[in-house]
Amino acid sequence: MRKSSRDSFGRTLVLGLALVSLIALGGWFVFERVGTAGPPRVAAAVSTVAGSRPIPAQVPEVRATVIEVVGLVEWAHGEQWKALSVGDELAADDSVRTSPGARVDLWVGDEASRLSIPERSEVRMGAVTRAVHTIRLARGRLDVDYRGKRDRVLRVQSGNGTVAETREARFTMLRNGAVVAVATRGGSVDLSSAGVTVQVGAGQQSLVLEGAKPLAPEPIPLEVLLKVATKASANEALCVSLTGKVRVGTEVFVEGEPTEVAQDGSFRKDVPRLEGLSQVKVVAREPGGEIREMMLACRPRVRVRPRTESVRFRWKEAP
Repeated sequence: MRKSSRDSFGRTLVLGLALVSLIALGGWFVFERVGTAGPPRVAAAVSTVAGSRPIPAQVPEVRATVIEVVGLVEWAHGEQWKALSVGDELAADDSVRTSPGARVDLWVGDEASRLSIPERSEVRMGAVTRAVHTIRLARGRLDVDYRGKRDRVLRVQSGNGTVAETREARFTMLRNGAVVAVATRGGSVDLSSAGVTVQVGAGQQSLVLEGAKPLAPEPIPLEVLLKVATKASANEALCVSLTGKVRVGTEVFVEGEPTEVAQDGSFRKDVPRLEGLSQVKVVAREPGGEIREMMLACRPRVRVRPRTESVRFRWKEAP
């Protein structure tokens, strides 16, 4: 019995040692094939099919989401325009335009960055990825509260090759005719044109005239410059004929309609006489959004007195 027990114990020990050896060998084999090669790599945006070339996987498209709409706002992908609503998503090449008194707010991607498009403006969405958000300002203005990351940038393009770029900032970009302006309230924006870039810091603004080099940044004015004068006119069909002066880059509205401002800041406007119109409202809005209003009285009508013809009486004299 003792010899049989010893033989049984010996066989068990040998089998145990053999099993341990096999486990160790298998672990070494796995380590050599997998462990030494590091963690399995996932090909960036690439999938494969047996017997075929690698096929790029579809990367989820980042879109701009509409979060608020005030007034009539339209969007289009191509030529057909239709009303925009909260919850709609905008992809690359979609355009958005706002009517007088309207506004639309957007979230870009899955972040808290907010873009606001005020009245009388048109914006076209460009490439929107997790690394870069590109937007084109066709006309009007764009208010931006961009909370970025180190590896992501917002790029706003405008006319004549002008580009505003930032990773984190609160700013307004304005396209008013041939003038492009950037006013920064927080963070900093790189404004580029004609091969030159200036950094517009918090509390500063800069202008680009006719695609020339950006002007040196200056402090955002605390007061709005608006000077208006009326002049006499012989045209009775006019309520008032006015001329004015504002800072370069300032928008001017006369009775709610935009008025062309020259590159020296001067403007003029003839306002027709309308039934019930006794005063004319003039509004100046600077790139930073500051507003000043003036009211001008219509020129009173000239009352024409009826002409009295002289009458001569010839009295016959007595002979």
